[in-house]
Amino acid sequence: MLQITESAQKYFLKLLSKKNNNIQIRISVLIKNNTFKGNISFCHIKKIKNNDIKLNFKKINIFVEFHSLKFLKDIKIDIIKNNLSTKLQFIVLNNKKIKNNKNIKDLKKDINNFLKNMINPKLLHHGGFIILKNITNNNILLLEFHGGCQGCSMSNHTLKNWIEKEILYNFPNIKGVHDITLHKKNKLTYY
Repeated sequence: MLQITESAQKYFLKLLSKKNNNIQIRISVLIKNNTFKGNISFCHIKKIKNNDIKLNFKKINIFVEFHSLKFLKDIKIDIIKNNLSTKLQFIVLNNKKIKNNKNIKDLKKDINNFLKNMINPKLLHHGGFIILKNITNNNILLLEFHGGCQGCSMSNHTLKNWIEKEILYNFPNIKGVHDITLHKKNKLTYY
């Protein structure tokens, strides 16, 4: 839900104290060329729409344009002061992204352990190993072969018929596995 800091509320009260009692604060989001811009304006009470959302704070009521509310749910409005000016700022509270980053970090750790303990010991019989390079936003693993597996003509078969199946079975939230190795035959290549 939209958050408005106490300092921003005090600032709104100060601005409203210079207006007549029929003037309210109204917040909306303007969308232009796929850019979202927060808009805070004075609005006469008669121009507040029936479907506007009324937010009740200790000393002030603020209205939010109904269709804008969905864009403001992870936003905090705060006041930024410096020596020359005072301005209101819309700050994105991206808690979901922080949580997802933590989940991805934990997932990477678990997959690295799985590769180290379950996959690489078997690949080592052919002088190779595999490392996790990254996990995409849509949960695709990007893996890279090294040692005897780099340049091996059987690496794709090994990936699709064994490694990918093991990973998908053990990590159901992973959607796929891709090899991003620049395969070149070298003196370590197994096949």
